[in-house]
Amino acid sequence: MKNFIVRLEHNDYVFSVISRIIQIIGSLCYSILFSRYFQASLRGIYSVLSTYVELAVLVLCMGMYQAYPYYKRRSDYNIYMEFINIILAIFIFYGVIAFTGVIIFWKFTEAQIVISLIPFMFVTQELNYVILIENPKIRNISAMLLCFFDNILVFLFMLFLKADLQILFIFLVLKEVVYFCVAVTNLKIDLRDIRPSFRGAEKYIKFGLLPMITVLMMDLNYKADIVMLDYFRIEKSEIGIYSLGVSLAQKIWAIPDSLKDILLSKLTKGSKEEEVCKVARYSLWVVILCAAVLIIGGKIFINILYGLVYTRSYNIMIISLLGIIGMVFYKMIYSYNVVNGKQKVNLIILGFAASLNIIVNYFAIPQLGILGAALASTISYTFCGIGFLWYFVHKTGIAVQNMLFLKKKDIKAIWNFRK
Repeated sequence: MKNFIVRLEHNDYVFSVISRIIQIIGSLCYSILFSRYFQASLRGIYSVLSTYVELAVLVLCMGMYQAYPYYKRRSDYNIYMEFINIILAIFIFYGVIAFTGVIIFWKFTEAQIVISLIPFMFVTQELNYVILIENPKIRNISAMLLCFFDNILVFLFMLFLKADLQILFIFLVLKEVVYFCVAVTNLKIDLRDIRPSFRGAEKYIKFGLLPMITVLMMDLNYKADIVMLDYFRIEKSEIGIYSLGVSLAQKIWAIPDSLKDILLSKLTKGSKEEEVCKVARYSLWVVILCAAVLIIGGKIFINILYGLVYTRSYNIMIISLLGIIGMVFYKMIYSYNVVNGKQKVNLIILGFAASLNIIVNYFAIPQLGILGAALASTISYTFCGIGFLWYFVHKTGIAVQNMLFLKKKDIKAIWNFRK
């Protein structure tokens, strides 16, 4: 047993997958508690506000974290503390602006939520990316612990507080503050050594602007549905039902995401195209298997655990699953392009996908409501996945079947691991 645990600790991919499975279970429990506590209407409000916060954070990050692996790989000195000091200086700057904004918009609670969350989500995203590159295991362990914390927090709120918009505000801010503290702890540095400074930020910002636009296109491809539903003034309870269906479908991304994180770290340290192929093959079939499980048991699962009010989330989930399967290729090849300085390719494909998403949403939502939004996302996801796959096989000369089908050595490796 001891040797087995040691082998797990030394296999980054396996350790990441196991930690992500634990996170899936924890996040499902959190999703159930959150959805039942805040109900469909407040869940819908949360989905809309969090979408705007995440889009704002992407712009304010200026793509700096995307520059970190590039400069780490090519610099002749350790850029670790330099980058951390820059991020903390910007965090303080955004914090002052946010504090001022909260005072100005004191009577507008929804605006307060957005403004308050932006600085904390900015700094947490930047620092966690550094931790991912430097030590993926620490990031994965923290994610598991924070998943447990989320469940405890929402459970305590359920016991002692009645859900309303102000309680949602307090809940979200408290959660982000804890996430920030954990991220700082994971840096493994003496706090006395921190010297917040803007010195050296120019090169990261200059490099990061194009990746920032690229990631913005990526997020618009993910979140255009929520923005467009809000634009057409669809009821918040409907958006809550929709967001649950989409989030359940996206749960099957969890394992590919965990593999992608390790892949990014390995590519940064010198791994080649075959590593991308291997991870894509494993991820594709894991996603297909998980999708089949959700299709078979998803409706009963939703009705029992979330309640009958969310029954229509099942239809949203089924439509979304069709597009999510193809996005496996985007996730792996995107990381490959980032490490190899091919950000323009990412931007072009994601830009087309996001534009397609918005256009289809514009015509589909007035006719079909939340089903139209799910259809638009599926179309854009499929286009995005096929686009990245075509580019990769065309660029590298690797046969497409190497990305799609498991090989004998893959099956043998799985069998040996099982034993």
